[in-house]
Amino acid sequence: MRNRTSTNLSFVGRFALLFGAMYALSAVLFRGVVSLLPDDAGVAVRFFEPYSLSLGPVLGAFVIGAVIAAVLLPFSREIVQRNKGGLILFAALWGVVLLGSLEPKPGSIEGMLYTVTSAWEHLLVVSFGAVQYAVFVWLLLRWERSAQGVSAAAPQRTQEPQQSAPQPLAWFEPQCGVKLRSYLGRFTTVHVVVYWVVGGLFYQISGYEEALATMEIFTLWRELQNLTMPVVILLGQIVRGAFIALLLAPLYQVHIQHRYGWLQLFGLLFGLKVFAAIFTVPTSTPELRQMLADLQFGVPEIVVQTAVFALVFFAVEKRAWRMRLAE
Repeated sequence: MRNRTSTNLSFVGRFALLFGAMYALSAVLFRGVVSLLPDDAGVAVRFFEPYSLSLGPVLGAFVIGAVIAAVLLPFSREIVQRNKGGLILFAALWGVVLLGSLEPKPGSIEGMLYTVTSAWEHLLVVSFGAVQYAVFVWLLLRWERSAQGVSAAAPQRTQEPQQSAPQPLAWFEPQCGVKLRSYLGRFTTVHVVVYWVVGGLFYQISGYEEALATMEIFTLWRELQNLTMPVVILLGQIVRGAFIALLLAPLYQVHIQHRYGWLQLFGLLFGLKVFAAIFTVPTSTPELRQMLADLQFGVPEIVVQTAVFALVFFAVEKRAWRMRLAE
């Protein structure tokens, strides 16, 4: 037990240290590129600052790294010991943390739907993110496998009898106990329904209309009253839901077999989609006050949204899983 705890703490420590260092290095390079742009270009990347060299965001990156490592702990064996564990981790970080983020910043699907950020700005952030996370994953797995004395191979599992029938679901494995198309359909349907129900409720009770008109963080948002926006958002969320489902597919068997798998799923989604996007370390009292003021818009909604999704999807999927075992 002590060895396992020590291994987990070491994993979190190495992950956080390397994640923060890679963010700082990427921020230096990104800011250098942005500084070369004309003053009338790169409005969105300057406003949202996806990479900042300020003390708060840099320190926050180390904390975010620790949180991401913590929520990945139940899946760490799948990542470290599988032949394609690096691909799984890259998909989670570049795909879910960046593209699948619930914060509508440059490089995210939400940013593409809700803001007027230009296509080339999105491409710039996505490209930087791809390089950042690819290098991070390569370094982390080399470090982690060396520290644990393991090589990249399929992990040997000891499973309970009732867990042995279905095989891990993964987009790179042709044989699996779960039909990928059915899984994607259920995940996407629950995602879209919960997104619209919870989002519509919070839009009515949280004063979003006034915030959109007055708060600086909404400066580059699209006009949501436009008649085409509901269609754009609906189609965008269908794509986003299926995209996230596909990226998280390799981790399916881990949480679906756990008694509190919905909590593992919530932690995974909250850590990757929510916390990684919104957290920063306030370095002064005014920054702390501003952060607390900003948290009242959007954050309660996405926390509730993520929790409801995890509960509903886990219940739906658990029922499908048991029916499949009974066949």
